[in-house]
Amino acid sequence: MRRSRWRGVARWGIVAGLAASAPALAAQEGATAARECEAATQAADWDTAVTRCEAAIQALPDTYGIHYFLGYAYQQRQEWNEAADAFESFVSAAEAEPEGQAHLAEQIRTAVRGAALAWFRAGNHARGLPLLRRAAAADPTDAEVAFFLGVGLLEEGDRQGAEAAFSVVSSEAPQISQAHFFLGQLRYEAGDYDAARGHLDRYLQAASDGPFRADAHWMAGSIALRSSESETADPGAADEARSHFAALLEVEPDSPRAAVAHYFLGTIAADREECDQARRHYENFLRIAPNHERAAEVQRYLEEGFAPCAAPAGNSLNPQGLC
Repeated sequence: MRRSRWRGVARWGIVAGLAASAPALAAQEGATAARECEAATQAADWDTAVTRCEAAIQALPDTYGIHYFLGYAYQQRQEWNEAADAFESFVSAAEAEPEGQAHLAEQIRTAVRGAALAWFRAGNHARGLPLLRRAAAADPTDAEVAFFLGVGLLEEGDRQGAEAAFSVVSSEAPQISQAHFFLGQLRYEAGDYDAARGHLDRYLQAASDGPFRADAHWMAGSIALRSSESETADPGAADEARSHFAALLEVEPDSPRAAVAHYFLGTIAADREECDQARRHYENFLRIAPNHERAAEVQRYLEEGFAPCAAPAGNSLNPQGLC
């Protein structure tokens, strides 16, 4: 770890704070703990850093630079609430002193960013969002900050702001695949299906087993199905829709969306005169969603037959009766 990361803090935080410390013994013990806190942080000995920084703060509560080291140590241990609290304590104290603020601008920006990300990782988005806005204003190209900012704005209902934030991620760090999912979702909901399709494809290519794959397949399949039914239909769109809906069924085989996917797959198969497949999908549609608004229609298909498939010889819901 480079010394320059901590030099300013040591000069204007720990050292400056020692001059104001009262009883001599406490000041001496606090000074020792503060030096050991800084040394442990530079050595990446996070457990020792936390122990000695906490001891230094107890002995020297007005020495704000220690909070910066403590925040960084907690951050490395992924103790997010503690990291956020420590970084915010440093920022508040440093900004209260004009001299410290002038010399610690870089460390203040780092602490604001650290607190913002720590609050989000701790699940406290309300505390983190204002800090994320501040961090994004300080560095508009920071992809990690932009991603979490996008998530926070999306939760607040600011879809335009979220899209702008995720666009920064897409530009600066395209390997963050979830940003493509969110952009695809936002464009899908806006009715911009071409843009949505591009982002969803990028997400699925990068994260085929990602947490949003079912949603991505559903939206991508719906876009492809819409394309297959348009006046300028893409000849491969139906196959694309079929592929996405089949992938959806692998992830959630019995969900309400799965029922609709079976309906679409059955319709595509019927249009292609693939009677066995059509009946299987229609039967699965009824199994999952017997009360769906199209259930009676599908039941009639199975009982009476549907062009070009004749009615089955036996019970339509018996696999042995498939044509």
